[in-house]
Amino acid sequence: MLHVKRLKPGERLLLFDGNGREAVVRIVETRRDRALVAIERVEEVNREAGISITLAFSAPKGKRSEFLVQKCCELGVRRLIPLECERSVVKLAPEGSLKAERWRSVAVEASKQCGRTYITEISEVLGFSRLMDMAGDYQPKFLASTGPEASPLSEGVRNNADPRDILCIVGPEGGFSNKEIDSALRVGCIPVSLGPAVLRTETASVALVSMLLYAYSI
Repeated sequence: MLHVKRLKPGERLLLFDGNGREAVVRIVETRRDRALVAIERVEEVNREAGISITLAFSAPKGKRSEFLVQKCCELGVRRLIPLECERSVVKLAPEGSLKAERWRSVAVEASKQCGRTYITEISEVLGFSRLMDMAGDYQPKFLASTGPEASPLSEGVRNNADPRDILCIVGPEGGFSNKEIDSALRVGCIPVSLGPAVLRTETASVALVSMLLYAYSI
């Protein structure tokens, strides 16, 4: 604001608090590293999707995880849960907290870029069994799978026409173990296919969220 756009006193800004409120403000005074503004009006603004989506994902390597976070935030995912699976390549502990801080920064920037007034929540890292313990809070629960147990996503959507709070689970590129799949089936997860190709984790995550937003007609 001060060093790139070089805004001056008298100019107006649109600020948001990450919890659904926007404020039109006028710059009163600028200093080297801060600005004093006067709030002219505050509004409750809702630009969220018509459905609530939580995405649990096994983190891919390097910048690909930031891409996943950025695009899912732009699409309106309400909550992201970093997931530890048996075949996860990236082990988030003990550096998980540092990654989570970086992901939260990415989430804030993504909300600014696309005009959302809410910021996607970045959860603590969960193990697969812990996620299954929480799965009852969601309906429906879609598990991205390339195995023979998977049915087309369109079928899962058709059988769950009135979603309450959707959980999407995307595993590592090595896939879920048989133990994890059995555990997911026991709590009512629906294994779904995203097509004939085997997708990277970040691609599958963005594709699954996009397909659900389209299917449930945001």
